[in-house]
Parts: sequence; C-alpha cells; structure tokens
Amino acid sequence: MNAALEPTSAGLTALRESAATLFAALPWPKTEDEAWRRTDLGFLDPDRFDPAAPEGMSDFNHADVLDFDRPEERLGEMICSGNGMLRRWSKELEARGVHFCDLATAMAHYPDKVFPYLGRVVPPESGKFAAWNSAQLTSGIFLYVPRGVVLSQPILGGFGFGSSTGRAFFPRTLVVLEEGAQATYIEDHTARAAEGENLSNGVVEFVVGAGAKLNYVHLQRWPKNWWHFSKQNAWVRRDGELNTMVIATGAGTSRADFGSDLLESGASGRLYGLVFGDEEQRFTHHTHQDHRAPHTSSDLLFKAALRDNARSVYTGMIKIAKEAQKTNAYQASKNILLSKGARANAIPMLEILADDVKCGHGAAVGSLDDDQRFYLMSRGLPREEAERAIVEGFFEDVLQRIPVPGMSDRLRAVLDAKLEAPRG
Repeated sequence: MNAALEPTSAGLTALRESAATLFAALPWPKTEDEAWRRTDLGFLDPDRFDPAAPEGMSDFNHADVLDFDRPEERLGEMICSGNGMLRRWSKELEARGVHFCDLATAMAHYPDKVFPYLGRVVPPESGKFAAWNSAQLTSGIFLYVPRGVVLSQPILGGFGFGSSTGRAFFPRTLVVLEEGAQATYIEDHTARAAEGENLSNGVVEFVVGAGAKLNYVHLQRWPKNWWHFSKQNAWVRRDGELNTMVIATGAGTSRADFGSDLLESGASGRLYGLVFGDEEQRFTHHTHQDHRAPHTSSDLLFKAALRDNARSVYTGMIKIAKEAQKTNAYQASKNILLSKGARANAIPMLEILADDVKCGHGAAVGSLDDDQRFYLMSRGLPREEAERAIVEGFFEDVLQRIPVPGMSDRLRAVLDAKLEAPRG
C-alpha cells in the first residue's frame, strides 16, 4: 500500500502531480490487454473532452437526483453539479461528530481524516483511468462517521450535470467509517440529455473500520451519449461489513470496477448488481473479492437484462490468499436476453491459494421465456406489459436485498422508467 499523503495542501499537490506523470506514461487500454479485451475504446478520443466547468453545465436541476424532493427521509444530502454544490443535513450529524461535506473542505479542515486514505484505497497505479481521476482531483464528496456512531437514516450524495457537450469530469468519493460505526450512503449519477458526448471518470474509496457496517447504493443513469468509467474499492477491517448495490441503466459505453479488500478476520463484503440495457448500449463490469485474512466471507450476485442490440460483459475474480483459511466466497452472474440482437458474457474467475475454504461460482445466459410471456399475454397483458413483468420478476430477488427501507421501490421506479422510455 502506498504511504499516506502529507496532511496539507502539499499532499494533494503531490498526489495530483504524481498521478499526472503516471497518466502520461501509461498507455490507453486496448482490446489486446486481458483486462480490457471486451471493452472497445476505439471510438474514444480523450482530446475531445475538456474538464467540466460550472459555467458550461449550469442548467442542471438538483431535483433530478433520486427523490430529492423528500429530504425528510434522510439525514443529509449533497449534490455536486455544474451550477454549484447543494448541501442539506441534519444538525444531529454535526453534533455527533459526523462530517459530510465536499472533499476540498474536508482536506482543508479535517486533513487527518482524509489524507491517510485518499489515493490509497484506489491508488493512481490502479490504471490509466484511476491515474486520470487523481490527476484532475480538486473536490468531490466526503463522509466520515466516528467511532460507535450509528446513523439510522440514509445519506444521499449525487453528481449531476447539465446539457453541455464535450466535457469530461471526475467524480470522487471518500467514505470513512471508524470502529463500530454504521451508515447507509446512496449515490446517484445523472445529467440532462444533450446532443454531444460527455465523459465521466469516477473513483470511490471506502474505509470500513473494525466492526463497522456500510451500506452503499450506486446508481449510474447518464444519458446514452456519455462515456462512463468508474473504479470503486474498499478496505474492510476485522468484523467489518460492506454491502454494495450497483444499478446501471445509463451511458452508451460503461466500464465499472467494483471491489473489496477483506483485510482482517471476520471481514465481509456483499455486492449485488443490476444492469438494464437497450439500443446499442455497452456495459462492462469487473468485480474483485480479495480475501487476505482467515474467516472472511463474500457474496456476489450480478444480473443483467438486455434488449435490442445491447451488450453486457461481466467478469469477476475471487482471490483467496494462502493465509485466508476458513474463507467462504461465492459469485453468480445471471443474464436474460429480451431480443435476438442482445448479447451477454459472464466470466467468473478464481485464484485460490488456501486449502480450507468454501468457494464457488455460477453463470447463466438465457433468452426470454416465450412460454412465460405467452402465459401473461393470455391473461390479458399486452406484450410490452408482459415483458416488463418478467424483467421486474427477474430483478426482484436482488432488489429485496437492499437494506434500506423504501429504496427498492425507488429503484423499481428507475427501472420502470427505462422500460417505458421510447427507443431511438
């Protein structure tokens, strides 16, 4: 692991400069590279995109972020957008020592809580896009929950931008839970539709302390002419628990990596993902479950529903170190194809160096069951309604695993909007 940064502005400068050097030195990923051979970047020209400037994306409406009109249901919310940053939060948070603010403020006022982790959980060395994000780092979202503090209601964060064209921006999120803390953090990524292309390249870093529990929901619904790249990783300490839910319905080309490093005994990580693509959308998701200590556990279920000519590729790696005896790990990827032009690939991978573990995987790709559709249509449902019911049923077991009251209903609404949206 990289050494912690100096807890001053010099630390940020050092991170940005070293990342910029690394970004310039690293080649762009190609399909010849094993990790990228199913993600074609041939049409990506990075020089077309300028870093997003507030004055260039000022028509974003904060109310476009998930359920922003019901602030009473959460302890705090913060939306980073082209027309500034909107922040609301309960005074209860401040009184309990919780910090929820933009990352620039956190670096200035709480450097001892930021710099030990910033750029370490996801170091620039992780790859070209991670280095690019760190090289452009100025701000983002920071959530810190001190030892023993349990937050009973969720916190909402979001990144939203208006309808400008040719912009690149670099969301950054750092969440730190100290020993015994508990929190639910929901993050929404959305923008106004525009004719031209834009690019998002994000990094998310989590630190889950001993006995702490973090629930995280990641919603990606950029317009279809956006490029989306994201890398999330977590450090999970002794008896810590990370539950991640990923919902991906947006962007034209989307490549996201989600992972957890289970560093100490008793650590656990669960990752559940839903992908719904149509038209010419391309989704690639890579996950890693990295077991580095004994008595750790992980579980993963990723589901994709695709129609028209959409494509989804899922690759997942379970790594179990030699010292990680008594590990219990599983991953499964299930895909349903709603049209003849849709395609899905599911590639589970295992690297097991310990000899006393429980580890397994499963993958399935299947077409829409015509008998099920016929049955529903025979009961009076139009064809599109029948298809919608089947897709909702396919996703339901994942939606039921979201440990946030009412959140599954909100995500159903997002999926329903995608199902009902007109296609080009």
